[in-house]
Amino acid sequence: MSRAAPCLSLLLLTEDAGADSFETFRHVVKDLLKQVDEYVQTHERKIVFEPMRRKDVLQLVQANNWKSKGSRYLRNRVDLITLMAIQLELPNGWVFFHFDGDRRWSDRASSENRQKFKELIWEPVRLKIQERLVGRTPEMATRTEEVKKYAEARMTRLKTVVPFYSIEAWLFQNTREALRLSQERYGGRDVEQFEAWAQDRTALDEVLKPKEAVCLGAAHNLDLASNGFPTREVRAVGKSFEAVVQSLSQDAELRQALAQTYAYG
Repeated sequence: MSRAAPCLSLLLLTEDAGADSFETFRHVVKDLLKQVDEYVQTHERKIVFEPMRRKDVLQLVQANNWKSKGSRYLRNRVDLITLMAIQLELPNGWVFFHFDGDRRWSDRASSENRQKFKELIWEPVRLKIQERLVGRTPEMATRTEEVKKYAEARMTRLKTVVPFYSIEAWLFQNTREALRLSQERYGGRDVEQFEAWAQDRTALDEVLKPKEAVCLGAAHNLDLASNGFPTREVRAVGKSFEAVVQSLSQDAELRQALAQTYAYG
């Protein structure tokens, strides 16, 4: 008896380039999904979390190289757009794309990254989906509105995950783990800062370049994401983490797909 296809196939793309960046983002996405639906089943038979397997394309995603208009990345951007379009057209296919806001939460309106993403990634992927549909069924070339609606419906499956200032503003909310790491690895450096953030969780979204502010940097992101991350407390801050949860929660198709993971098997 063949195994049923997973309810969701999630292609995870993150700007972070560390060895543990995919696993870190996978933990973050699982926590986000559990805030959308507390009963969701995230094991691999229900949800498959896919990395970008093309190293050349992965380099484009990392460090937000997708924003570069230089010829060096042109071919890779075309390939990224095509691969994203293919993923979004799968019956169970979704894309979660992480890039940092690179601003304090209070200054989020000045962040260029969302608009750049819309121009350089979102819109080209939409056009690629339309192109692929017409290529499969040439008669669709005369049914402009139908093609456009199909592409727009698929594009709702492309989810941006945008922390402010950066993903460390979320991960450093795991102050218990951060304190342990600080004491065990760094002789107690920055203990007072982590304790202060534990007392005022709203402060972290307002820190410029948080990974440069404390000893942990980005070296322990996977530990912070996987060892007791306080998801509910981070959401209660009401800033960038909550904004992503709210955006995901408003998607009826995503909620329905998550509910399908309840089934036995």
